[in-house]
Amino acid sequence: MMTKIAFLSDIHIAPAYTYEVFRRKMTKYALPFICSFLDRIASQGDFSFVVQLGDLIQDADRDTDRIHYQKGAALLSRCVVPVHHLVGNHDTANLSPDEIASILNREGLYYSFDHGAHHFIFLHTCVPDPAISPRIIIPEEQMAWLEKDLDQTDKPTTVFCHHSLADQELTGNPWFARTPEECLVENRKEVRQLLKHSGRVIAVVNGHLHWNHTDWHDGIPFLTVQSAIEVVDDKRTPADAWGVITINRNRFSLNQYGKDPFAFSYAFDDGTTVAAF
Repeated sequence: MMTKIAFLSDIHIAPAYTYEVFRRKMTKYALPFICSFLDRIASQGDFSFVVQLGDLIQDADRDTDRIHYQKGAALLSRCVVPVHHLVGNHDTANLSPDEIASILNREGLYYSFDHGAHHFIFLHTCVPDPAISPRIIIPEEQMAWLEKDLDQTDKPTTVFCHHSLADQELTGNPWFARTPEECLVENRKEVRQLLKHSGRVIAVVNGHLHWNHTDWHDGIPFLTVQSAIEVVDDKRTPADAWGVITINRNRFSLNQYGKDPFAFSYAFDDGTTVAAF
């Protein structure tokens, strides 16, 4: 049985007065992008679900952020298939995890489920106190949950998170080349040990870094995907980035479309890479 997933990341809905502030983020394109994405999903009609990888909004202040988060979540809820949300650092800059969980009608911000022959885990990579420090962690309680969840499944498992769990080389990244603490999970090695020990994880997918990147740890691909509204040229063209993951009996494939395309595919029964961007 094939599972087909659409994804989008780092949409950054923002107030109109900030449109010219974020020179690398075409935030005014955020809401039109969601509308065009929904049309694409509806026209294809064979997706299992959608993953929103976090940073649905660009933070401004608490009231504005709540309005924008509610607007973005409500718009995505019109999708013809279920939408599963991750939460990013901009989402929680002024809104509490409990507030966001309430908007999304979820009990918590990390969770898992099975779809057919496959298992899917959604982690909440936390920024505990953005006013004090940008440090990013998976807290102990969530680590214990993750270990138990992995122990209880025998299905090929894909992990989604907002920040990166890989030891990425950041040279050339337009946002984080000099600040790895703002994009890489602090206790990522410990998390990767759990993923490795399970023997079930076939891929990890994240957003946040506003570029496409592939890393490998212990035979597991860690894939970072581009932001929907990142500027890709000197004409301030937005990336219009969205993509499709397909998982068959023993093959994982990711294809991203838009102005910054990216493709990856490998057979996870033996870990052999057959195509990469």
